[in-house]
Amino acid sequence: MNNTLPDRDFSLEYDESCNKYDFIVRLFQLGRDRIHRLRALQFAGLKKNDTVLDICCGSGLSIGPIRSIIGAEGSIIAVDANKQMLELARKRAEKNNWRNVAFIESDINALDIDVKADMALFALCWYDRKTCTEWVHKVISFLKPDTGSLCFMDYKYPENWVKYIATPVLSLLVKWLGEAYNVDDLRWDPKTEIGILLKAPAFKAYYFDSIFTISGKPR
Repeated sequence: MNNTLPDRDFSLEYDESCNKYDFIVRLFQLGRDRIHRLRALQFAGLKKNDTVLDICCGSGLSIGPIRSIIGAEGSIIAVDANKQMLELARKRAEKNNWRNVAFIESDINALDIDVKADMALFALCWYDRKTCTEWVHKVISFLKPDTGSLCFMDYKYPENWVKYIATPVLSLLVKWLGEAYNVDDLRWDPKTEIGILLKAPAFKAYYFDSIFTISGKPR
């Protein structure tokens, strides 16, 4: 994505849109957001009883899909720098009686936890190469040596016929969410930008070629 964004606090981008975030994400994905997150996690090889770092967890939309795989005996550490979004995630867990989720309010670069996770998930939070690459290098230190893996799920600009209608739809999505990037920033190559951080990265695009997942062990 955008490699020229000035240094900024991306968490503040969601102060005004936090209460409509879930609705817009589900609207854009035609109600299939949970399926897409679950598909990414399965593709990345998440297993029962695993420990998962949910990076930039937002309102907690990934917690249900993660928990459906790892079960009640696995554990989730949900991290976000935006207080309001993290509170939505916490309420989601309380409502569903999910007791194996810990919540941490922290900037990713300042994260300090005593854990070695099986997987770190970055879902819909790849804002720009510089910042997010720094996050990845930070998070790697919290993964199990040799076996820990990274999973990314995000939007991309479609390369098929959908590209002809994508611009107005994506423009609305970005505007409503108050995102830190614009539609042109979605014209990027995640295989290169994220793949360079992984050993033997596995890549898959779906949902009309507008969503991708890429996963692998960190370099």
